[in-house]
Amino acid sequence: MCKSYRYINSMYDDINTPYESIVLLGEAFAKYRKSLKISQQRLHEMTGISIFTVSQFENGKGHGLSLSHFLLLMDAVGLEITLSDLIPVVSEIDPEKMWMSQNKKGGRK
Repeated sequence: MCKSYRYINSMYDDINTPYESIVLLGEAFAKYRKSLKISQQRLHEMTGISIFTVSQFENGKGHGLSLSHFLLLMDAVGLEITLSDLIPVVSEIDPEKMWMSQNKKGGRK
């Protein structure tokens, strides 16, 4: 996990609702963007996302922000977000089913 991602991640210790998640995420993004001295105008130029949309996101009103816009914003400020960061990788093989299958077939004793 990159250092900047840990910075943002550390701000989410007491989230209770999805709404709070969106508000805190926007606030954290704004703080991080400002720490990099990137203006909303520059972010617009880098991503093509409107200044209005960026402002709405940073002010906790970005409930309609698309995943593609979210990922573009993260990339623009140098935050690497991968699919495995968003959704944990789950093995397609259930260990319990595998064990049961092996025991039924006499594979384990």
